Amino acid sequence: MIDSAWQDRLDTMRERAEWLEAVGPGGGDDVGRAVMKALLEVYDRLAKWGAADPAEAEALRARVRRPDLADDLRGERAQTALSVYASEGERYALRGRNDGYRQACEFRSAIKLLTDDYDEVVVDPFAQEALDDFDEELRDVADDATPVHRNQVPSWAPRSHWWWWKPDHIDMSMREYRERLFTGDLEEYESKAPGAADWLRCGDKECWCFTAPG
Repeated sequence: MIDSAWQDRLDTMRERAEWLEAVGPGGGDDVGRAVMKALLEVYDRLAKWGAADPAEAEALRARVRRPDLADDLRGERAQTALSVYASEGERYALRGRNDGYRQACEFRSAIKLLTDDYDEVVVDPFAQEALDDFDEELRDVADDATPVHRNQVPSWAPRSHWWWWKPDHIDMSMREYRERLFTGDLEEYESKAPGAADWLRCGDKECWCFTAPG
């Protein structure tokens, strides 16, 4: 059964895909910006896909992959929209050791989908700089990032989206995981007793958290 939040996300992707299928190329800067934003909305939600059917994800991606729109994406306003999106991802990466790493992964996967589906799409120097800064921060935090659960990794994601599988060797207790996520917020109210952070385990036997100490 699909919950309402997931259904809303799926409906939004389908609406954006329908619009992208109908829009014509060569519409000018305003259309280019709208196309960029619609694509990033679809890709952003695909990055939040989790354990859902990868075939359905690929079908949605195929609907929005239109090489004839590439020139529109290289316009000034479209590139600005991409730059803003990359900078927002960088802000999450800066919090990667605490509560931002999963969101940073989602932003980076969305951009990776865009650059894979639309060749040479990053042409503006400011957009390239924003993406480079994002990548640098993501690499800096990756080896000590707060790990994501296995069911948060998009089922369609290949290993080229390396950020999802960092750190390479996860050695973290559930207590440390909770402290990182909720420092200065939940921690002062939560019990320090062994097992008090077990509610953060996802239940997937293949996930790092299944065997992590309490």
